[in-house]
Amino acid sequence: MNEVAPLEQLGAATDRWVAEILKCSPLAVQASKQAALTGLNMPLDAALSATYEMHERLAASPDFTEGPRAFAEKRNPVWGGDPPVR
Repeated sequence: MNEVAPLEQLGAATDRWVAEILKCSPLAVQASKQAALTGLNMPLDAALSATYEMHERLAASPDFTEGPRAFAEKRNPVWGGDPPVR
């Protein structure tokens, strides 16, 4: 998603985007940010096939299944964060 806003509506648009991001799993936000920033300096095929540490952490966390489960159950997700250390 994206949005273009006139300068006088920029604050409100920013607030809407921040509110949407804050609904997401913190691990998912961190993983997305890491992939986007790291991938900027890579050719597309390399960026798409790279392994990202934060995505690995997300995939190993309860959040990875909580999002789809909450969506299927029509409820708000309860994010748990990193998996417990074993």
